[in-house]
Parts: sequence; structure tokens; C-alpha cells
Amino acid sequence: MTARLRAVATETVIIVLLGVALAAVSLGLLRFEYGGRVHFGTVDLLVVAAAGIVAAMAVRATVRLHRRWKRTVGRFTAAAALCAVAALVGMLVVLIPSACPGELGTSRCSLRQAANWGEASGLAMLLNFLIAGLVLALVRGTRDLARDGTSQSLTWIRALRDRLGRRSDGARGAKASGGRSRDPQQPKGRPTPRRADAERTRRARARGA
Repeated sequence: MTARLRAVATETVIIVLLGVALAAVSLGLLRFEYGGRVHFGTVDLLVVAAAGIVAAMAVRATVRLHRRWKRTVGRFTAAAALCAVAALVGMLVVLIPSACPGELGTSRCSLRQAANWGEASGLAMLLNFLIAGLVLALVRGTRDLARDGTSQSLTWIRALRDRLGRRSDGARGAKASGGRSRDPQQPKGRPTPRRADAERTRRARARGA
């Protein structure tokens, strides 16, 4: 129960923040287009915020439906089904008002006009999916590139550190006692019995010669 309440609270916060962001972007675009000729009162701001929250609810519902449907029918089929649902909903919504939106007349929309609005809604949904897919691909590509670069850099740093460590160890081992470097002709450590026998044989042959 606590997890469910936490999920509902998280979803509510996401919707509110997304709605406020959409409302702010809409107000910014209107201000950019009309400049100082447009003025917003408190009621206008509340209406815009409410519209942004409704749009955010639609966006989150679409995201959650796509996330659920793609488990059974696949990612692209779920996106196509949601585009079809958006087209159908857009067509039905346009049929509700007594005056057709975008028309100069005051009559209701015909089925052809409603179908055109539904097609526009479906294309808008498809455009949203394309933009979301491009953004996700860019984010994932950047994340994978950063991860691979970091891993490669750590590998290079580790290899350089090991190489420097081996070189310093070799330099310390090459020095004789007292800090002097070892003579190249000086034997390395205590000779083995085989090496000692070979050395005695070599000296005996040199004396005999």
C-alpha cells in the first residue's frame, strides 16, 4: 500500500511539473510571437496551467500505455496502435462542438472534416514518437559513448601505472647495495650449481690454453 501511494505521488508530481513546463513554454511562445500586445491575467494563467496539466496527463497516459503494450505486441506496433487511437479520439472530439474548428461556418463538422482532424491528430502523435525516439537514441548513444570513454581511459591509466611501477621496480632492483648501479658483468645473485660448474670449467680451459 505504501509503495502504491508513493507511485501515485511520484506520478502526480511528474504530471504537475510537466504541465507547468508545457504551460510556461506555451506562454513563452505566445509572448515571443505577439510581444507586448498580449497580456495575461490571473484567470488566464490558471487556464493555461490547467491546459498544460491536462496535456501532461495525456502525455503520461500515452507513455504508460506504450510501456505496457510494447511488452506484448512490440515497441513499433504499440506506437502505431496509439497513433490510431489518437486519430480516432481526435475525430470524435471534433464532432462534439456545434461549430467545426477551423471552419468559417457555424455548422458541425462532417465525417470527412472530422477524419481530416483525426488524421492530423494521428500524425501529431507519430511526430511525438519520432521526436521521443530521436531524443532517447541521442541520450543512450551519448551515455554509452561516455561510459566506453571512461572505461577506456581507466584501462589506459591502469596500464600506464603498471608500466611505470614495473620500470621503477626494475630500476630499484638493478642498483647494488650502497645505491650504486650493478656492473653488467657482475653475476645476478647467488649462482646456481650448474652455473658454478660451468664457470669453473671455463676458467680451467682458459688456464690450460
